[in-house]
Amino acid sequence: MAKKAIINAVLFQTIWFVCLLMGSLWALLATMCYLAFHHLFIMKNRHEWRLICVFLLLGFVVDGSLFRLSVFTSTTASWTTFGVPPVWLICLWVSVATLFAHSLSFLRKRYALAAGLGLIGPTMSYFAGANMAGITLASPLIYSLLLVAALWAMILPFGVWLTDIWQLTDRKD
Repeated sequence: MAKKAIINAVLFQTIWFVCLLMGSLWALLATMCYLAFHHLFIMKNRHEWRLICVFLLLGFVVDGSLFRLSVFTSTTASWTTFGVPPVWLICLWVSVATLFAHSLSFLRKRYALAAGLGLIGPTMSYFAGANMAGITLASPLIYSLLLVAALWAMILPFGVWLTDIWQLTDRKD
């Protein structure tokens, strides 16, 4: 894995912890710094901003819907009942978009693998992060996790597909 891809993955993981443990203000500040760093030192193609904007909108629609449907509830953010996800969660969506052309570039044209990873990785991330950030998943828990898994089994390949059609990575395999 290239040095930039490793830096990308490590910085994303750092943002993940900041978002979950520090709240929306720190998440927003850290994400803005991360995006500036990403733009200046990691991003190869400025069109990657399109992908970041798509994931910003996806975050509002997908997690907003999950809050609106009470699949997720928050003990810290009252506006989630109106289908507005917390800022820190939107910051995570934006940060996920930065992975596709770099640390997730091995998924290029491997949509089935992306779907399989989408079933597992993001689902475990939601499960692990929920309690850390004051989010409750609806009972029975298994149904909430299965819904998240099904969504991310589509979202991750979608991100890979957009990265492919917009030619955001240099990989040729």
